Amino acid sequence: MRFVCASVALSVAVLLAAPVLAADLPAWQLSRVDDQNLSNWGEPATEDDRTYRVAAGGEQAAITVPAWWGAGFRPEEGTVYNLKITYKDTATKPVVFSSHGGFARYWGLGEVHRFGGSGDGQWKVANVPVSWDLVCRRNVPFKGPTDTTQFGISADTDLPVASIVVEEAGPDAADRYGRETREWVAKAQAEKREKADRGPEQDAVLSEKMKEQPVVIYNRTYLVPLYQNSAPQKGEAGAPLKLRMAQNEYEPAGFGVYANGRALKNVTFEMGALLNEDGEKLSAEIEKRTAEYSAVNTRGRRDTGEPQYLMFPQRFWPMFPVDIEKDQSQWQLLTIRTLGDDTQPGTYRGKLTVKAEGGLSASVPVTVEVVPVHLMTMQEAGLELGGCSGAVPAQDLRTLAEHNHTGMHVWFGGVQPQIRVVDEKAEFDWTYLDDWMQRAKGYGMDHMMWFGGGDPYGFPDTINLERDLYRATADARTSNELRREYISRLNENPNKVLPEVRPRYKAFIRELAKFAEENNWPSKLIIHPFDEPAKWVQSHKWENPFHEVIGTGPWIKDHFQDACKLIREGAEGYSNILIGGDMHHATPTMVFLNDVDVYCTNAIHQDSQLARRVKEAGVQFWQYSGTGDHSPAHQARYTFGFFFAAYDSRGSLIWAYDSIGRFDTSIGGGQWGYGWYTPFGTVFTPYMIGVREGFDDRRWIETYKSEVGFGASQPVLQPIDVQAIEQRTRGGRDTVYDFYAEIDRVEKLDDWRNRVIDAVLKARSPKQD
Repeated sequence: MRFVCASVALSVAVLLAAPVLAADLPAWQLSRVDDQNLSNWGEPATEDDRTYRVAAGGEQAAITVPAWWGAGFRPEEGTVYNLKITYKDTATKPVVFSSHGGFARYWGLGEVHRFGGSGDGQWKVANVPVSWDLVCRRNVPFKGPTDTTQFGISADTDLPVASIVVEEAGPDAADRYGRETREWVAKAQAEKREKADRGPEQDAVLSEKMKEQPVVIYNRTYLVPLYQNSAPQKGEAGAPLKLRMAQNEYEPAGFGVYANGRALKNVTFEMGALLNEDGEKLSAEIEKRTAEYSAVNTRGRRDTGEPQYLMFPQRFWPMFPVDIEKDQSQWQLLTIRTLGDDTQPGTYRGKLTVKAEGGLSASVPVTVEVVPVHLMTMQEAGLELGGCSGAVPAQDLRTLAEHNHTGMHVWFGGVQPQIRVVDEKAEFDWTYLDDWMQRAKGYGMDHMMWFGGGDPYGFPDTINLERDLYRATADARTSNELRREYISRLNENPNKVLPEVRPRYKAFIRELAKFAEENNWPSKLIIHPFDEPAKWVQSHKWENPFHEVIGTGPWIKDHFQDACKLIREGAEGYSNILIGGDMHHATPTMVFLNDVDVYCTNAIHQDSQLARRVKEAGVQFWQYSGTGDHSPAHQARYTFGFFFAAYDSRGSLIWAYDSIGRFDTSIGGGQWGYGWYTPFGTVFTPYMIGVREGFDDRRWIETYKSEVGFGASQPVLQPIDVQAIEQRTRGGRDTVYDFYAEIDRVEKLDDWRNRVIDAVLKARSPKQD
């Protein structure tokens, strides 16, 4: 069947594929595939009348196959296929299946699913769902898309594979994918989970009436993680869920299910009809999600001691049945999404019911107050938000746009056009980026940040834009030879962009501006020469096993400013190119105010007048913050909401959206992210909810300002601004590693939101004599 998603009109420069009938779907016997379409596969072999090839262990065994879906660059939007893979399970770890979908680093193969790994040597069939946004045609640079795509299989040992059969995904495909993913993560983390902390232990506080009730629902804010060791506290058990929201807004309600005195099996929940006083049903989308508890390393990336693990409610999947141990809890999430004019204001009431095996159940009231307000959109409010990432799949773009993200912040070291230099002329093939950018624009994203390089501690090897332009020449030297040559030359003369690269740099900017303008890309492209130029005042370098680098020093300032000049020259005549800088120290970055158009900082605590200084220089003032793999929702909501609003930063950056392990993040430090792509949409962390709600706070603030004017809004907003700044705790002031903002009293967030809502409603009420 086809999973039909909300359609969005896209101006994509490829034809949409015609639907493919089941009879047209292909199957490939590995033994019959030509060697030229295979890499890292063994010769055909036979076992018990079954023919197969062996995918080489420790390698990625790739197979190139025809694009079966018709004329489009991708299958029709909303389509999900199921690939049935017959294999012998010799692997001792789950096998990674990858696809060519235009979402992986440098447009390579990206992971889709994992299967097997029991090592029992039995022949099995794996089901791997592949959605329309996880597969596309392979592009030959400067020749165009081919009639082929590619898959990859990676196993820890030699893996016999007999066949791959494409079929239509059935109605159980999404549930199976989620279940199998959670199972392989649990298997991979088994030893860690045994010794992991389940969170602070709480004793249940229950009324006499509820003490004998096996299923207890308790009201616990989504802002604070609910752990397995959590239990209902005073006033929480059986308390109603209450939501207050505009006519065009998401609003979440978190709650716990407590297994009171006995274990519960196959726990799910249902939301009954929400009706107003006249019996009219609330017109809204209702989303039900369940938290997956996963082991995370709480030591932090700079700690070299023994890891410590916590079972954190890391991922919210579409609701799935869970088992809850005796006197333990499970976090659940109900989210209401109002639909603009289709959602009528009023108070709606209903009942949420939790069910468990054996006919066990419990219910609590739910009240939804929809106020007669349409919030300003992010664009109407003049606000921007993006997470740092690679070229995420299209379903993630759509989810992020729906959760207040107005763009993405990508890195040239992974997301770039295909490049060649012939006779000293740089040429660019935008095929993959064109598909991706147009879809982002179609979903409502209207800005992109593009980092030309990474951390200057690795300078010059981390300046990917310049490095890759240097090594794109079509001569006989290898890419690695040119890379070493580039590093050596800049180590000797680090202050300016190399002479050979300068015209190529300007050509890239000029062609980018022109192509984006002509092909319906986001209208604002913010180019950063490289990351963290404030490090020009430091003297530090990374150990680079590839080639020795010079690292940071005063040349970083000169080189950054030189690159800014090249961007200005290349963009001459175009208005869609801006220059950005992420500035993690205040004083050393004042020298760049004449070079950049967008100043993005996490160092506001170093200079309370920083926002004013930046704006007086005619530069846009943005702020950024970071997340880990187990950051709470309240941290995101406070940071990107009322705290950043107190300084009126118009844009925000998050490090990072998906610099994170593929579901299992317990494997080491350096895990930054709040979302995972799947063939069936985005699975996200509590932090994602907090980010969205923080910018809903901003949308409420801007709606109020537009209602009464800036001056008239200040008696309400200025005290909130003052409190928001005062509420920041002492942590998170290491602007290099731990740059976050934490609130002292979480309950203030809802208090401030309600004060703004009340002010909007008062402003709209009839004037009293």
